[in-house]
Amino acid sequence: MGGPPGGSAQRAAALELLSAEEIWALSRVRFSLRRARAAFPGGHLSHRAGASLEFADHRPYQPGDDLRLLDWAVYARHRKLVTKVFSREVEAPFYLLLDHSASMGLEGKLLFAKRLAAAILFLAFRSGDRFNVYPFSTDISQWGKPKRGRTALVQAFLALSEVVPQGRTDLGKALSAWAERGWEPGLCLVLSDFLAPGAREGLAALRFGRHAVAAVQILSPQDLAPPLLGEVRLVDVEEGRGRPVVVGPAARRAYQENLRRWNRTFSQICEELGVAQFLFLADSSPVAAALTLARRWKP
Repeated sequence: MGGPPGGSAQRAAALELLSAEEIWALSRVRFSLRRARAAFPGGHLSHRAGASLEFADHRPYQPGDDLRLLDWAVYARHRKLVTKVFSREVEAPFYLLLDHSASMGLEGKLLFAKRLAAAILFLAFRSGDRFNVYPFSTDISQWGKPKRGRTALVQAFLALSEVVPQGRTDLGKALSAWAERGWEPGLCLVLSDFLAPGAREGLAALRFGRHAVAAVQILSPQDLAPPLLGEVRLVDVEEGRGRPVVVGPAARRAYQENLRRWNRTFSQICEELGVAQFLFLADSSPVAAALTLARRWKP
């Protein structure tokens, strides 16, 4: 991949996102995040007469068609002139929106998200896609058009290495502001814990922009089963407010039930909007998560 430009600290930070072994593992994979499907809003497939990647269909010959595209085997069998139609992949840009709010900094969620983002962007780089990363909390903190190539990958890695947890989560405001820029329809991957209001509004804005969207929810094991009992002080890391509480088994069960209820609601939101949904734990392998996304996300 080559060393990233800049000072030694920048290079080290960028290369810490993925180890040499992880990059080697990703390099062996031939999955593309682009899925050529006619149902994709804006079109991933175009049917054009001419040399292409994959034969798609026949259509009746029309005067002016390239004679080299006539299917002479069909003519020999049926005495009908038909023209071969090929489908070729029309490139769609890949946008990665990364929640770096203060709550994502808890229990390794942001570090996992950054490493997952690096792995996904490496796959996009390998498949020749245009891509870029857009960190956000209340607002989008970085803008830029998607680009392809090694330089774009190095710049994305450097941007990821500099992301730190800060600010409040405002999914509705941030994702809507990004969508309102009128980007070319493409593939949007949103990485967040989605434990904040505004998910429906923000994801709907992306879908309204004719993007194929996947919501990747990143939770920590502590999110699922907080190791709290007795007298503790709970602090809202985004608001900076805290208060002492007594946590007993009943309170823990109530919290876990509320989380399950919210996740069911979130799943319904994604289903209604036509958004693919994935859930990964922050203590799992980001490379394995990236490969799962590449295999299972079918825009």
